[in-house]
Amino acid sequence: MNWNLDDLYKGFDDPKYELDVLKVEKLIKEYNNLPNKFEKNDNLDVILEYIKLNEELTVLTRTLFSFNSLSNSVDVSNQKSLVNMAKLSKMLNETTEASVLFNRFLKDIDLNLYLNNEIIKNNLFQLQKIKKSSKYLLTEKEEIMYAKLQQVSSSSWSQLQSLLTSKLDVSYNDKTITLPEVRNLAYDNNAKVRKDAYYSELKAYEKVDEVVAMALSNIKREVVIMNDIRGYKDVYEPTLIRSNMEKATLDAMISAMKDYRPYFEEYLIAKAKYLGHDNALPFYDLFAPVGKLDKTYTYDEAKDIVINSFNSYSDKLGNYAKKAFDLNWIDPFPKKGKRGGAFCSNQPQLKQSRILSNFTGSLSDVSTLAHELGHGYHGEVISDNTPLNWSYPMPLAETASIFCETIVTNHLLSNIYNDEERLQVLEIALQGDTQVIIDILSRFIFEDSIFKLADGPISKEEMKKLMIEAQKEAYGKGLDSNFLHPYMWLNKGHYYSAGLNFYNFPYAFGLLFGKGLYSKYLEDKESFILNYDKLLKLTTMASVEDVAKSMNIDVTKKDFWISSLELIKKDIDEVIRLLNK
Repeated sequence: MNWNLDDLYKGFDDPKYELDVLKVEKLIKEYNNLPNKFEKNDNLDVILEYIKLNEELTVLTRTLFSFNSLSNSVDVSNQKSLVNMAKLSKMLNETTEASVLFNRFLKDIDLNLYLNNEIIKNNLFQLQKIKKSSKYLLTEKEEIMYAKLQQVSSSSWSQLQSLLTSKLDVSYNDKTITLPEVRNLAYDNNAKVRKDAYYSELKAYEKVDEVVAMALSNIKREVVIMNDIRGYKDVYEPTLIRSNMEKATLDAMISAMKDYRPYFEEYLIAKAKYLGHDNALPFYDLFAPVGKLDKTYTYDEAKDIVINSFNSYSDKLGNYAKKAFDLNWIDPFPKKGKRGGAFCSNQPQLKQSRILSNFTGSLSDVSTLAHELGHGYHGEVISDNTPLNWSYPMPLAETASIFCETIVTNHLLSNIYNDEERLQVLEIALQGDTQVIIDILSRFIFEDSIFKLADGPISKEEMKKLMIEAQKEAYGKGLDSNFLHPYMWLNKGHYYSAGLNFYNFPYAFGLLFGKGLYSKYLEDKESFILNYDKLLKLTTMASVEDVAKSMNIDVTKKDFWISSLELIKKDIDEVIRLLNK
């Protein structure tokens, strides 16, 4: 079963594909002529033309890039898609000079003078963001040079990591399997299978660890160099600006997460005891199933669970999920050459989405489908926004996905009365919470450490050491220090983008923000449903703090994060009670 991309293009030889490439070339020429109008035309006319050209380019390039990246994600050896993406990137790089000049032009303009214009009003937040970021721009020639060099530096290193991990053969029990397949064995009911898979996974990484370490080291070194040249005050600032988020919000959330580490330790120790370990929990048993819901799910069963759960919230959400399944927007199963993990690619220009998963039948896989469909629903809501308001920042990206996961978990729990079955459903949800709070904390600590050393090359041995230290700091006494995972930096693609640093804490933000929203939903369901879509729509047009304020939440205060963590603590207490029963 494969997803259907025909609504994008019917293939690389589709005449519409070539026609759209020609349209992009024409629009780029018009865009690059924009600076010639700065002094000859009224400022408002220039800004309106900028918006028009960007909207048209956004629609076309999103469609072209998506078709290629989606094709490549299910077949990483697809050279045509890689060549096409490189060609498109090169074409867009030709707009660098015009973009820099426009940003400088906009820097000195008072946009408040044009608020009576509906187009300006609808795109005001993005225009203000351009003004804010303009002070970090280099000269036109320097920006052009960096845009070109990036294609053969950090972008190439990123592609190398993706290629090596997606094609990595893993030797497991005298047979060869893929990396996603061996990682999925961490959820197996058999303790020996989980342990053997853990060792097989670590052994496989030894084939590529030196090269991938070099890739990560060079990407982070590039980031540090460019941050210094651009004048950012620290390594967090560009990520916070891109996230539409204040440092006070990040600090409050991380501080609260650290405060709640002891409760997660108690859960992990209780799970270790339940599974028969004398010490703390070994890493390979983090995802071990507990309780007695001894079944795997077919894809059709997962589909029914998700749709029924979503319908319990609203018909609109349930209908969206049914549409995604029925129209074949999902590529569900693992196969050789396919990317690991899961993602959702929103296509607001089509009012559609495409979802990749590696479904093997676990309850966790069911939750993953709900998670990615949440992203898709978010994409459907914002598809009515203007094209410049189609992208939400990383922290708010997880809002709908976590919310939808919570809906599925609570729907399942509402129909389960047996303690053993209840334990499994609740503990699987807690596994996810632990990953998003504690493991994300370890990844944040690791990346922070990497940046502190990124003034020179960082060896694979140093990276392994830093990852072990980060896991010890985050998991504390909960994990057995003899069985940690020194290669968690190698298999996580989020580390390998020069433009998306610290792509870890947004997941924690999404979980805790989503939990807080779900609590508000329980307080007043009818009112919440009316306002929730408005909040999702706002995520592309306001700061994180202002989006939260729309629901009377202050995310700069630690109290909010603690209130959300308290909801998870209740689940921890219940799971520990059931584990010890």
